[in-house]
Amino acid sequence: MDELFVKIELLRKMMHEAALEKGISHPEVLKISQKLDSILNECYKQYFC
Repeated sequence: MDELFVKIELLRKMMHEAALEKGISHPEVLKISQKLDSILNECYKQYFC
């Protein structure tokens, strides 16, 4: 589970930096957001399902 938390934090930071640099609706930011959503869903399944 720690691995998921590390991935979540890394993607969160990457998304934040990309959004500041390129704007929140930039395709790169959206792609990172989708990856983050996927990992958060995986984490949710492990904890609550």
